[in-house]
Amino acid sequence: MMGVFERSIRDRPLVWFFALAYAVSWAFWLPAVLASVGWIGPVPSRHLHLAGGLGPMVSAIVVTALAEGEPALARLARRCISGRVWIIIAILIPAGLFFTATASIVVFSGAAIEWSNVGRSTEFPELPRSVYWVANVIFYGFGEEVGWRGFALPRLQSRASAFRASLVLALGWAVWHAPLFAFTPGLSSLGFVGAIGWFVSLCLGSILLTWLFNSSGGSIAAVALFHGALDIFIASPVAAELPNVMGALLTVGALLLIPVFGRQNLARQPRCASG
Repeated sequence: MMGVFERSIRDRPLVWFFALAYAVSWAFWLPAVLASVGWIGPVPSRHLHLAGGLGPMVSAIVVTALAEGEPALARLARRCISGRVWIIIAILIPAGLFFTATASIVVFSGAAIEWSNVGRSTEFPELPRSVYWVANVIFYGFGEEVGWRGFALPRLQSRASAFRASLVLALGWAVWHAPLFAFTPGLSSLGFVGAIGWFVSLCLGSILLTWLFNSSGGSIAAVALFHGALDIFIASPVAAELPNVMGALLTVGALLLIPVFGRQNLARQPRCASG
Protein backbone atom coordinates (compact mmCIF):
# COMPACT_ATOMS: atom_id res chain seq x y z
CA MET A 1 0.00 0.00 0.00
CA MET A 2 2.80 2.43 0.89
CA GLY A 3 4.42 1.74 -2.49
CA VAL A 4 1.21 2.69 -4.30
CA PHE A 5 0.91 5.84 -2.17
CA GLU A 6 4.49 6.92 -2.87
CA ARG A 7 4.11 6.23 -6.59
CA SER A 8 1.01 8.42 -6.61
CA ILE A 9 2.96 11.26 -4.97
CA ARG A 10 5.85 10.87 -7.43
CA ASP A 11 3.42 10.88 -10.37
CA ARG A 12 1.31 13.81 -9.15
CA PRO A 13 3.46 15.88 -6.78
CA LEU A 14 1.60 19.13 -7.41
CA VAL A 15 -1.81 17.59 -6.73
CA TRP A 16 -0.57 16.11 -3.47
CA PHE A 17 1.20 19.33 -2.55
CA PHE A 18 -1.89 21.51 -2.87
CA ALA A 19 -4.13 18.93 -1.19
CA LEU A 20 -1.83 18.60 1.82
CA ALA A 21 -1.18 22.36 2.06
CA TYR A 22 -4.93 22.98 2.18
CA ALA A 23 -5.49 20.16 4.68
CA VAL A 24 -2.83 21.35 7.14
CA SER A 25 -3.72 25.05 6.99
CA TRP A 26 -7.47 24.55 7.02
CA ALA A 27 -7.21 22.22 10.02
CA PHE A 28 -5.63 25.08 12.00
CA TRP A 29 -8.25 27.57 10.75
CA LEU A 30 -11.30 25.35 11.17
CA PRO A 31 -12.03 26.37 14.81
CA ALA A 32 -12.07 30.05 13.81
CA VAL A 33 -14.38 29.32 10.87
CA LEU A 34 -16.77 27.36 13.09
CA ALA A 35 -16.70 30.10 15.72
CA SER A 36 -17.46 32.74 13.08
CA VAL A 37 -20.75 31.00 12.19
CA GLY A 38 -21.64 30.31 15.82
CA TRP A 39 -21.17 26.54 15.76
CA ILE A 40 -18.66 26.57 18.62
CA GLY A 41 -17.67 28.97 21.37
CA PRO A 42 -14.73 31.36 21.35
CA VAL A 43 -11.66 30.33 19.36
CA PRO A 44 -8.97 28.93 21.69
CA SER A 45 -6.33 31.21 20.17
CA ARG A 46 -6.25 33.85 17.43
CA HIS A 47 -2.69 32.68 16.77
CA LEU A 48 -4.13 29.69 14.89
CA HIS A 49 -4.17 32.08 11.92
CA LEU A 50 -0.40 32.30 12.16
CA ALA A 51 0.02 28.57 12.60
CA GLY A 52 -2.02 27.88 9.48
CA GLY A 53 0.54 29.77 7.44
CA LEU A 54 2.90 26.81 7.84
CA GLY A 55 0.70 24.53 5.72
CA PRO A 56 2.46 25.10 2.37
CA MET A 57 5.91 24.62 3.92
CA VAL A 58 4.89 21.41 5.72
CA SER A 59 3.36 20.10 2.52
CA ALA A 60 6.44 20.97 0.44
CA ILE A 61 8.72 19.15 2.89
CA VAL A 62 6.53 16.04 3.12
CA VAL A 63 5.89 15.72 -0.63
CA THR A 64 9.52 16.43 -1.50
CA ALA A 65 10.72 13.80 0.98
CA LEU A 66 8.32 11.13 -0.28
CA ALA A 67 8.64 11.93 -3.98
CA GLU A 68 12.35 12.73 -4.33
CA GLY A 69 14.13 11.93 -1.09
CA GLU A 70 16.93 13.56 0.91
CA PRO A 71 18.90 15.12 -1.99
CA ALA A 72 15.83 17.14 -3.02
CA LEU A 73 15.20 18.15 0.60
CA ALA A 74 18.80 19.35 0.85
CA ARG A 75 18.35 21.46 -2.30
CA LEU A 76 15.14 22.94 -0.87
CA ALA A 77 16.95 23.81 2.36
CA ARG A 78 19.87 25.44 0.54
CA ARG A 79 17.52 27.69 -1.39
CA CYS A 80 16.05 28.86 1.92
CA ILE A 81 19.36 30.60 2.70
CA SER A 82 20.55 31.52 -0.80
CA GLY A 83 20.12 34.87 -2.46
CA ARG A 84 22.85 37.16 -1.14
CA VAL A 85 22.18 40.59 -2.63
CA TRP A 86 18.64 39.59 -3.63
CA ILE A 87 17.72 39.16 0.02
CA ILE A 88 18.58 42.83 0.57
CA ILE A 89 16.67 43.83 -2.56
CA ALA A 90 13.68 41.80 -1.39
CA ILE A 91 13.48 43.84 1.83
CA LEU A 92 14.23 47.20 0.22
CA ILE A 93 11.40 46.93 -2.34
CA PRO A 94 8.55 46.82 0.23
CA ALA A 95 10.30 49.49 2.30
CA GLY A 96 10.64 51.70 -0.79
CA LEU A 97 6.99 51.17 -1.69
CA PHE A 98 5.96 52.04 1.87
CA PHE A 99 7.87 55.32 1.97
CA THR A 100 6.75 56.26 -1.55
CA ALA A 101 3.15 55.57 -0.54
CA THR A 102 3.36 57.57 2.70
CA ALA A 103 5.00 60.48 0.89
CA SER A 104 2.24 60.42 -1.72
CA ILE A 105 -0.41 60.40 1.00
CA VAL A 106 1.13 63.43 2.71
CA VAL A 107 1.57 65.36 -0.55
CA PHE A 108 -1.77 64.64 -2.18
CA SER A 109 -4.16 64.30 0.75
CA GLY A 110 -2.36 66.09 3.54
CA ALA A 111 -3.17 63.25 5.93
CA ALA A 112 -0.96 62.79 8.97
CA ILE A 113 1.19 59.67 9.16
CA GLU A 114 1.27 57.85 12.48
CA TRP A 115 4.96 56.95 12.33
CA SER A 116 4.89 55.32 15.76
CA ASN A 117 2.62 52.61 14.30
CA VAL A 118 5.02 51.48 11.58
CA GLY A 119 5.31 47.70 11.78
CA ARG A 120 2.59 47.27 14.39
CA SER A 121 -0.15 44.67 13.99
CA THR A 122 -3.84 45.41 14.40
CA GLU A 123 -4.68 41.68 14.31
CA PHE A 124 -2.18 40.73 17.03
CA PRO A 125 -1.79 43.94 19.08
CA GLU A 126 -0.59 41.98 22.12
CA LEU A 127 2.59 40.88 20.33
CA PRO A 128 5.67 43.08 20.74
CA ARG A 129 6.67 44.61 17.42
CA SER A 130 9.85 42.55 17.09
CA VAL A 131 8.00 39.30 17.90
CA TYR A 132 5.33 40.12 15.32
CA TRP A 133 7.97 40.78 12.65
CA VAL A 134 9.73 37.48 13.31
CA ALA A 135 6.43 35.60 13.42
CA ASN A 136 5.30 37.19 10.18
CA VAL A 137 8.49 36.25 8.34
CA ILE A 138 8.47 32.69 9.71
CA PHE A 139 4.77 31.82 9.40
CA TYR A 140 3.68 33.89 6.39
CA GLY A 141 7.04 34.40 4.68
CA PHE A 142 8.81 31.06 4.85
CA GLY A 143 5.66 29.18 5.88
CA GLU A 144 4.03 30.04 2.58
CA GLU A 145 6.91 30.60 0.19
CA VAL A 146 8.79 27.34 0.79
CA GLY A 147 5.64 25.84 -0.69
CA TRP A 148 4.27 28.33 -3.25
CA ARG A 149 7.48 29.48 -4.86
CA GLY A 150 9.98 26.92 -3.52
CA PHE A 151 8.01 23.80 -4.46
CA ALA A 152 5.07 24.61 -6.76
CA LEU A 153 6.42 27.38 -9.01
CA PRO A 154 9.43 25.50 -10.46
CA ARG A 155 7.23 22.53 -11.30
CA LEU A 156 4.59 24.72 -12.91
CA GLN A 157 7.30 26.55 -14.86
CA SER A 158 8.60 23.25 -16.23
CA ARG A 159 5.29 22.97 -18.11
CA ALA A 160 4.44 26.57 -18.93
CA SER A 161 5.79 30.09 -19.25
CA ALA A 162 6.58 32.01 -16.10
CA PHE A 163 3.56 34.26 -16.69
CA ARG A 164 1.11 31.39 -17.08
CA ALA A 165 2.64 29.52 -14.14
CA SER A 166 2.20 32.64 -12.00
CA LEU A 167 -1.51 32.83 -12.78
CA VAL A 168 -2.09 29.12 -12.15
CA LEU A 169 -0.26 29.39 -8.84
CA ALA A 170 -2.28 32.50 -7.95
CA LEU A 171 -5.48 30.48 -8.37
CA GLY A 172 -4.22 27.75 -6.02
CA TRP A 173 -3.00 30.44 -3.62
CA ALA A 174 -6.41 32.13 -3.65
CA VAL A 175 -8.27 28.88 -2.89
CA TRP A 176 -5.93 28.31 0.06
CA HIS A 177 -7.08 31.65 1.52
CA ALA A 178 -10.79 30.74 1.31
CA PRO A 179 -11.39 29.99 5.04
CA LEU A 180 -9.82 33.32 6.00
CA PHE A 181 -12.79 35.16 4.48
CA ALA A 182 -14.81 33.87 7.44
CA PHE A 183 -12.80 35.40 10.26
CA THR A 184 -9.82 37.63 9.39
CA PRO A 185 -10.48 41.38 9.63
CA GLY A 186 -9.17 42.29 6.17
CA LEU A 187 -10.83 39.58 4.10
CA SER A 188 -14.09 39.13 6.00
CA SER A 189 -15.06 42.75 5.31
CA LEU A 190 -14.70 42.44 1.53
CA GLY A 191 -17.82 42.27 -0.58
CA PHE A 192 -18.03 40.52 -3.95
CA VAL A 193 -16.39 43.36 -5.85
CA GLY A 194 -13.73 43.67 -3.17
CA ALA A 195 -13.00 39.94 -3.39
CA ILE A 196 -12.54 40.23 -7.16
CA GLY A 197 -10.10 43.09 -6.62
CA TRP A 198 -8.28 41.04 -4.00
CA PHE A 199 -7.90 38.14 -6.43
CA VAL A 200 -6.54 40.44 -9.13
CA SER A 201 -4.02 41.82 -6.63
CA LEU A 202 -3.04 38.25 -5.74
CA CYS A 203 -2.40 37.50 -9.43
CA LEU A 204 -0.23 40.60 -9.75
CA GLY A 205 1.60 39.72 -6.54
CA SER A 206 2.23 36.25 -7.91
CA ILE A 207 3.78 37.77 -11.06
CA LEU A 208 6.01 40.02 -8.96
CA LEU A 209 7.13 37.12 -6.75
CA THR A 210 7.85 34.99 -9.84
CA TRP A 211 10.08 37.78 -11.17
CA LEU A 212 11.92 37.93 -7.85
CA PHE A 213 12.25 34.15 -7.60
CA ASN A 214 13.55 33.71 -11.14
CA SER A 215 15.81 36.76 -11.04
CA SER A 216 17.40 35.57 -7.79
CA GLY A 217 18.13 32.13 -9.23
CA GLY A 218 15.40 30.47 -7.19
CA SER A 219 16.05 32.02 -3.78
CA ILE A 220 13.30 31.07 -1.33
CA ALA A 221 14.86 33.43 1.22
CA ALA A 222 14.34 36.39 -1.13
CA VAL A 223 10.65 35.73 -1.81
CA ALA A 224 9.96 34.81 1.84
CA LEU A 225 11.51 38.02 3.16
CA PHE A 226 9.74 40.07 0.49
CA HIS A 227 6.43 38.44 1.43
CA GLY A 228 6.96 38.98 5.15
CA ALA A 229 8.20 42.57 4.79
CA LEU A 230 5.36 43.52 2.45
CA ASP A 231 2.76 42.14 4.87
CA ILE A 232 4.32 44.11 7.72
CA PHE A 233 4.52 47.42 5.85
CA ILE A 234 1.17 47.32 4.04
CA ALA A 235 -0.72 46.38 7.23
CA SER A 236 0.93 49.08 9.35
CA PRO A 237 -1.85 51.29 10.78
CA VAL A 238 -0.17 54.57 9.89
CA ALA A 239 -2.80 55.97 7.52
CA ALA A 240 -6.16 54.74 6.26
CA GLU A 241 -5.10 55.17 2.63
CA LEU A 242 -1.88 53.16 2.93
CA PRO A 243 -3.11 49.72 1.72
CA ASN A 244 -4.78 51.21 -1.35
CA VAL A 245 -1.82 53.40 -2.29
CA MET A 246 0.72 50.63 -1.81
CA GLY A 247 -1.58 48.29 -3.72
CA ALA A 248 -1.72 50.73 -6.63
CA LEU A 249 2.08 51.02 -6.69
CA LEU A 250 2.43 47.22 -6.65
CA THR A 251 -0.08 46.94 -9.49
CA VAL A 252 1.86 49.34 -11.69
CA GLY A 253 5.15 47.62 -10.86
CA ALA A 254 3.84 44.12 -11.56
CA LEU A 255 2.24 45.15 -14.85
CA LEU A 256 5.49 46.75 -16.00
CA LEU A 257 7.40 43.53 -15.35
CA ILE A 258 5.52 41.72 -18.12
CA PRO A 259 6.65 43.83 -21.12
CA VAL A 260 10.07 44.58 -19.63
CA PHE A 261 11.09 40.99 -18.82
CA GLY A 262 8.76 39.02 -21.08
CA ARG A 263 6.14 36.41 -20.30
CA GLN A 264 8.38 33.43 -20.94
CA ASN A 265 10.77 33.92 -18.02
CA LEU A 266 9.74 37.14 -16.24
CA ALA A 267 13.47 37.60 -15.66
CA ARG A 268 16.69 38.31 -17.55
CA GLN A 269 17.71 34.67 -17.14
CA PRO A 270 15.88 31.40 -17.83
CA ARG A 271 13.06 30.63 -15.41
CA CYS A 272 13.69 28.18 -12.58
CA ALA A 273 12.03 25.00 -13.71
CA SER A 274 13.25 22.32 -11.33
CA GLY A 275 12.61 21.68 -7.68
